[in-house]
Amino acid sequence: MDSPPTSRMTSDRARSPVGGERPISIAPRRTAGGWRVGWPVALAMFLVPVALLLATLFYGRLAGPPDLTIQVTDRYSAAPLAGAEITSGETTLHTDEQGLATLPVTRDSFQVSVRAPHYEPLLAEVDPAGAERWPVALRPNVVSGRLHDVESGAPIAGARISVVGPDGATLDGVSGQDGAFAFEGVPANAKLVVDAGDYGVQEQEIGQATAFDLSLKSTVVYGMVRDDLGAPLAGVRVATADGSAATATGADGAFRLAGGSGVGELLVADSGFAEQRLQIPANRQVDATLQREQIKSLYANANIVAEPGRLNELIRIANETEINAIVIDVKQDQIFYDTQVQFFRDVPNMVNPLYDVHEILDQLHQNNIYAIARMVVFKDPLVAEAYPNLAVKDEVTGGLWRDMNDAAWVNAFNEELWTANADLAAELAGLGFDEVQYDYIRFPSDGDLRTAEFGNDYTEDLRRAAITGAVALGSQETRANGAAFAIDLFPIIAIYGNDQGIGQTLQDLTPLADYVNLMIYPSHYERGNIPVDGHPNDFPAETVTYTLQRAEELVPGTMAKMRPWLQDFTYPAEGYSAYGPKEVRAQIDAAEAMGVSGWILWDAAGDFTEDALRPAG
Repeated sequence: MDSPPTSRMTSDRARSPVGGERPISIAPRRTAGGWRVGWPVALAMFLVPVALLLATLFYGRLAGPPDLTIQVTDRYSAAPLAGAEITSGETTLHTDEQGLATLPVTRDSFQVSVRAPHYEPLLAEVDPAGAERWPVALRPNVVSGRLHDVESGAPIAGARISVVGPDGATLDGVSGQDGAFAFEGVPANAKLVVDAGDYGVQEQEIGQATAFDLSLKSTVVYGMVRDDLGAPLAGVRVATADGSAATATGADGAFRLAGGSGVGELLVADSGFAEQRLQIPANRQVDATLQREQIKSLYANANIVAEPGRLNELIRIANETEINAIVIDVKQDQIFYDTQVQFFRDVPNMVNPLYDVHEILDQLHQNNIYAIARMVVFKDPLVAEAYPNLAVKDEVTGGLWRDMNDAAWVNAFNEELWTANADLAAELAGLGFDEVQYDYIRFPSDGDLRTAEFGNDYTEDLRRAAITGAVALGSQETRANGAAFAIDLFPIIAIYGNDQGIGQTLQDLTPLADYVNLMIYPSHYERGNIPVDGHPNDFPAETVTYTLQRAEELVPGTMAKMRPWLQDFTYPAEGYSAYGPKEVRAQIDAAEAMGVSGWILWDAAGDFTEDALRPAG
C-alpha cells in the first residue's frame, strides 16, 4: 500500500533538545503493530473538515439559499397539476407536466401564492431553510353533474340545485336542458341538495367528489279519494308517510302528490273518517275509500294513567261500550313522561315521569283504542318561574303576573314557546300517539288583567296572530310526524264570534286543525249565553245544540271537524242540578244529531257515567 503522506507546519515550532529550533515532522511512525498516528496528524484530520464546513457555510451565506422546487398536486387524487401558477413577489412561474416548478430563493422567508383553475388557491409564508422541495396539494372547489330519469334516461331540466356549506351559506343553480349543472367556489365539507319537483328532494355529502351522475325516480302519485258511499271527498289530506310531501284532494276527490323523499307509503286522512295508510304500487296510482268514524273518548289524568288498575278500568269501559278512544294527560304544569325536548328538560322539576309512555301506548293499541295526547300550552307556571323573560309580567310589582289561583302564565307572544311546544307535539306523534291535542292555547282570562304586561300592544289582531302562529306550527309538526292535530277552544268564541280577549277564534283556527274541541260544559255558561229560560246547566241538550249551530254559522263545514268536550260531572255549587246518565246522554245525542265527528267526556276524577253509554257493537 501507499505510505501515509507527510506534512510540515511552519506555524508551530518546537525547541530542540540541544537548544536549536527545527521543523516538527508529523510523519507517522512504524510500530510493531503497524503505523501509529501522532497527535499533530489527529489534530489536522479534525481541523480540515471543520475548515471545509465553515468554508461551505460561508460560501452558502454569500451565495444565498438554494432554489426551491415546488410540486403541485390534486389533494384528492394526488395527480400532478400542470400549468398551476406560482407567484412570489414579482416572480411568476407555471408548473410543468409533472406539476413541478423551481422558484429562485433570494431571502430567508417570503410569501408564495399557488393557483390553478377549479382549485382553492393557497397563500403561504415559506421559510426554505433546510428544505429544497415544497409539496403543495390543492383542493378541487368545483362540482358538476347531470340529472336524468332513471327509467327513460331523459335529462331532467329546471331542477333547483344547491351546494350548502357547513356554515349554511349556499350556492344556488338550476339544471339546464341537458340536465347538467356546475358550481365553482365549493367549500369543504359541503353537501349537494337537489330539489327536482316531481322527482323529489335528495341530499348527499359532496366529500371528495367533483362530478355526479344522478339517476332520479319520479315521486308523483296520482289517485282518487271517495267516502264509503262512493262520493268524492274534497280537501282530504294526502301525505307521504314520512311527512316530506303533502297535498289535498280537489273538488272531484282527485289528487296529485309530488316531491316526497323515499315515497313508499301514503297517509290519507280526513276529519270524521278513519285514517288509511296505503302502499304505493308500481303504476303509482292510489285510490282510497275512507270509512266514516266517530271518535268517542274518555279523559284520563296523569294519576289515572300511572295507576294500572284505574287505567284498566277505563280500558274495560272502552271494550264494553261505544267508547273507542282515551285522552291522556302528557303535560299540565309538568310533563309526565321522559321527554327528550331539551327546552323542558332544562326547567327544574318540569319532567316528572309518572308512567312509561311506550307501555301505555302498547296497551291502548292492543285494545284497539285510539290514543290522544293532551298537552297544556300557555298555562305553564314552572316554565314561567324558570324563564321570567318568557312570562306575563305584573306591571305593578315588576314580578310575574298570577291568575286567581296564583299560577304564573307564559306569554304567548314569545315564539320560543311556540317552538318548544311544537317540538313536544312532534315527539308525541313520533312516539305513536294517534292524535295530539293542544289545550290552553290562549292568553290568560282568570285574574286581574289590568296589571298584566305582555310587552306588546294587546290588541285583538295581535292576540289572534300569536295564537294562530302557535297553532299553525304545532299543526305542521304534528302532522309531519304522522299524527292528527286537535285544539281545545272556549265555546264562548263560537257564540259571540270574536276572540273574547284570549286570542282564539274559530275563523282563524279551524282551518289549521284536524279536530276542534269546543269545551261545551253547560255548568260553565252564564245566564243569557244561550236562548233558554234559565241557567244553561239545566238545559244540557239545548246548550250543546245552540253552541254547535253558532259554530257552523261562523265556519260552514265545521261539524266534520267538531269533537266537543261534554260534561260528565256535577258542578259543585249551590243551585246547580246534578248530572247523571240522562243529562250526559242528552249532550251526546244533541252533538251527534248535529253531525259531529265524535265527542269527549270530561270528569277530572275519571269517574264516568257508564250507564249513559251504549254497549259496544
